[in-house]
Amino acid sequence: MHADDLFQRHAGELNGYLCRRLDSPEQAADLCHEVYLRLRRRAPPAETLTNPRAFLFRIARNLLIDHLRQQQSRPITVPLGDPHLHLESSAPTPESAASSAQAVDGLRTALTDLPDPVRQALLWNRLDGVSQREIGQRLGVSERMAGKYIARALAHCRALVAALVVVVVVAAALPWSLWTADVRTGAGERRTLTLADGGRVILNGRSAINIDITDQHRRVEVVRGEALFQVASDQAHPFRVRAGDARVRVTGTRFEVRRRDGTVRLTVAEGSVAASDGRRERQLTADQQVHWRDGRLGPVAAVDADAALAWARGRLVFRDRPLGELLADLGPYHPDRLGLLNDALAGQRVSGTFATDQPEAVLSALTRTLPVRVLRLPGLVVLY
Repeated sequence: MHADDLFQRHAGELNGYLCRRLDSPEQAADLCHEVYLRLRRRAPPAETLTNPRAFLFRIARNLLIDHLRQQQSRPITVPLGDPHLHLESSAPTPESAASSAQAVDGLRTALTDLPDPVRQALLWNRLDGVSQREIGQRLGVSERMAGKYIARALAHCRALVAALVVVVVVAAALPWSLWTADVRTGAGERRTLTLADGGRVILNGRSAINIDITDQHRRVEVVRGEALFQVASDQAHPFRVRAGDARVRVTGTRFEVRRRDGTVRLTVAEGSVAASDGRRERQLTADQQVHWRDGRLGPVAAVDADAALAWARGRLVFRDRPLGELLADLGPYHPDRLGLLNDALAGQRVSGTFATDQPEAVLSALTRTLPVRVLRLPGLVVLY
């Protein structure tokens, strides 16, 4: 059995095993990733393994013991011997996480698709406990009509979410590519790496990259999130970055590549960068930015690179920008998904400087300064 197939078959079971022993989903996910990397490096030929699952969990046990020893809390025993032991966990596999995320997005879409009075009636009734009679008075309709609004909203949301649940998620390759990335970060984590050629890269929260640097070439793939590169100068070996259809080529400079929700952004802080989509190419210099949307390279625009890249210093700087953009930029630092149910709110203008390690303080500031309320659900924070 190939190492990838072996790991994918037991990923959920393995993650559950590590979650119960570490009491930290983030640490368990990181250790699970280490198991995968160790498996790729050390797996013997498949025909020599009499029990591939036991081999996989032996790697996990050894890494777990090393981790706990470093934390000075090594357990007396770490049992693995019972082949009939079923290890289950509420921690999601990459595929189930993708399905859950799609359902959450479906619910948000269902609510935003409703007419304003229908959506408002549902929110007042289910979130604030307002009676149908009072809802009717607020909306200027009868109590009976208010009840119809609520029933209509519930039926619409249930139907759309149910339709999404039965759809086969063929895009599960994206979570798997995240799971198997060379380097990835969790929510609120910022990591600095020194590359083999002497360059550096800073990864933002919820980001992932693959690294391929040899004596002959220098390549990095941005799988998700933000990566800020300080490229070591080497005229003979250009530094190339790929993010979906986006291509970036430099010999020595400082720039950021961001990949989110099907859009790629390049921001240049120093030097000169060549951006391409395979059909057209543009040259960018300091304080310039370009986007790829649906794989197509857009026009070059001026930007304050110092403000755009402030996340690398632990800050988010906003100068009269929409609330929707602020929430998108806050996403890598908050442990839950963030969503807006009102397009009008998404356009509210926001200015300020926020600390990336205090995402809850940012939400509190928004509720004090804007006409916005916050609803907290398991794994989801909704602003409305």
